[in-house]
Amino acid sequence: MASNQQLSIFYQRIIEQWGKAHSLRTICELTCRNFCESFNALHCQIIVDSQSTWKVLLKMNRQGISYQSPPCEISDSNHFPLDQIIEFTKHNQPHVTHQHDVQRLWLPLERRSRIIGCLVVDIPLSEPQLDCQAFSTLTSLLASEIDTGFLTQSIQDELWGRRSAERELEISQHEQKNLLEQLQALHDISFRLWRTHSMNEMLYTAVEEGKKQLQIDRMAIFISNKNNRMRGTYGTDLHGKTVDEHYFESDIPNQWYLAHTRSNKEYLAIENNTPLYHNLKQVGFGWSCYIALWDEDTPVGWIACDNLLTGTPLYDYHPHLLKQFGFILSQNIVRRQAEENLRNLNKELEQRVTERTAELELVNQKLESLSKLDPLTNIANRRVFDERIIEEWRRAERHQLPLSLLIMDVDNFKSYNDNYGHAAGDLCLKAIATTLEKLERRAGALFARYGGEEFVLLLPGQDTHAAQYSATQALTEIQQLKLTRTKCANTNCDSTIVTISIGVSTVIPAAHRSYHELFKQADMALYEAKSQGRNRYFVI
Repeated sequence: MASNQQLSIFYQRIIEQWGKAHSLRTICELTCRNFCESFNALHCQIIVDSQSTWKVLLKMNRQGISYQSPPCEISDSNHFPLDQIIEFTKHNQPHVTHQHDVQRLWLPLERRSRIIGCLVVDIPLSEPQLDCQAFSTLTSLLASEIDTGFLTQSIQDELWGRRSAERELEISQHEQKNLLEQLQALHDISFRLWRTHSMNEMLYTAVEEGKKQLQIDRMAIFISNKNNRMRGTYGTDLHGKTVDEHYFESDIPNQWYLAHTRSNKEYLAIENNTPLYHNLKQVGFGWSCYIALWDEDTPVGWIACDNLLTGTPLYDYHPHLLKQFGFILSQNIVRRQAEENLRNLNKELEQRVTERTAELELVNQKLESLSKLDPLTNIANRRVFDERIIEEWRRAERHQLPLSLLIMDVDNFKSYNDNYGHAAGDLCLKAIATTLEKLERRAGALFARYGGEEFVLLLPGQDTHAAQYSATQALTEIQQLKLTRTKCANTNCDSTIVTISIGVSTVIPAAHRSYHELFKQADMALYEAKSQGRNRYFVI
């Protein structure tokens, strides 16, 4: 499976890049490019339901990227069979299929409880398998952007068509000027909402710019939740000033405009010559307009407008503009909420990665420590000795200091094992290792198990006299352990306690010599100690 860190980086890139994108095409291309960069995708394709027909909006592969506006018919039906797409979208569940050498992700794009498209990504089987559910937030946001893009395009086409019709019918110049100004204002509001940096700033900008650009006396935005409660955000006081109303919270009132917009799933409800309210208290009469805010089929709040201050009537074009204003604000709220969810998810993933990294570092430290210990005697193992003797040889050569090595071997250990068993032999080696480990405490000294019943003591900076002193101490300490044993048939094994033999060697390293010579000399000295009767040391 793909790691949490990969998904975290992927979502972080999406958030950063989408925040700078100003078109549906850019968002679609960035999405597919991030799949290629983050998961080595071979092929990406965005397929949409256009006029009840599946069509290709974007196609990307290693040769390049192709964006179709309007979407075009599916040409490579062998690669993306239409019947599979239709069958898959009926289930509305992300899925992974395997074909040839790729794993194919089918990520449905759902909007307003309807599948409006599908994001299909081919990833090599050599890459870690991806959990489609990890991309549910991405697909929801992408579906929202695609739906918004198509609807915005449709709105733009409709607006341009209406402008042409108005020109052809030679509407009065004054009305035409006002309409164009309002359309531009709507565009400016949309752009400014997009450029805001937070939900709070976006809501304030919506109220402030909505009043100024759309020529509305008072405006307030309310957000609803699933508990049938509403809370204020920003509104307008009795003097026309934009004020912070986050303090306001109450049950959603049973008013006609809410019942009308929610039951009919509409954006707009207008009533003329009606009482006007402030903080739920009547303050005058005039027209009152309520613009519902929707996330697909879910109401998220509403905008309240009136003409309390100037009594200016609504123009014929106002309802349409207010409806579009509500739609734009709805999409911005949904987008901001999705971004906050992504940021929260990213923080959660980062926290998980941090915790996991700390756990791995701790495990690695334990593994590193264990890899340097002999599992039986719990002292340094041969690996540590092999690394240390090279370091100490180079240091001694650089400073022209002596380097001493003691190789210690338990006398007649095979017969001990034969008489007492391997379990007793292990206990014997543990006792010897524990005793000898405490023998030398000078800086740089290393005591390690070399293998079997052999131990080594490396003494950096110590000359022959110091090495002999350590060897004498080692012999004495083992004798004082008094590990009893029976005599064996071998005439050279007449001791009633366990003893050791030691080979000692000391050199001052030179450039033409190798640390192998030091080990070879100590090994030869050990052989001599054994030959001379054991339970002694020999120096070369």
